[in-house]
Amino acid sequence: MKNYKIAIHSCLFQFKTCIFVFQFKMSRNMTTIIPNEIQQIAQDTYRAVRQKCVANTAITVLHIADEYSFMANGANAEKPDNVWLFEIGTEKTAREFFIHNPPTAGEVENAIQVVEDKVMPLHKLLTIDSNLYTLDACILEIAEVSAFEESEQGAILSIQDMEHAFTRLAAIISGRPASQDILPTTNAFAATLLILREVMHHLRFNNITIC
Repeated sequence: MKNYKIAIHSCLFQFKTCIFVFQFKMSRNMTTIIPNEIQQIAQDTYRAVRQKCVANTAITVLHIADEYSFMANGANAEKPDNVWLFEIGTEKTAREFFIHNPPTAGEVENAIQVVEDKVMPLHKLLTIDSNLYTLDACILEIAEVSAFEESEQGAILSIQDMEHAFTRLAAIISGRPASQDILPTTNAFAATLLILREVMHHLRFNNITIC
């Protein structure tokens, strides 16, 4: 009986340890305390997108800023049900990972690993079957140098066309002259495309609408 109780306590300890590790990883990858200013930007952005969407449908709004990114998700017309903040952004990611211009393959791989670790936890938290939207000019820039479809809500960039743009960037990184493509040559553009790619792939969005 004594050994049985010890075994139970050991299992409970291991279970609590696993929970602690999971919570630590979540807090490390996503910022749990969101400044009021960013909360307000997220709510305003969500409401602006919501006005262009069918009522009572779940949406997810992506915003990639210079020093941070956030995703807001919900079906409510007035405010999102959830807002998640990430310590990745156009300038921040480019500054922290890309030493060269264009960045090297190794620099891109390191950035991909970090961005992937940050966005992956949302896979089980997002509303099922929500559509992805943005108001970002930096994402519209990606669509404008790719193929996209026009809709009443805005430009629709598919995951296939986004991936094709990334393949073109990879070719330039591998040595193809940048002058042979119309892709912007800034590292901030590369960082934006990388972040968008990881979001669409790992959170399984087939397209993004730029309103």
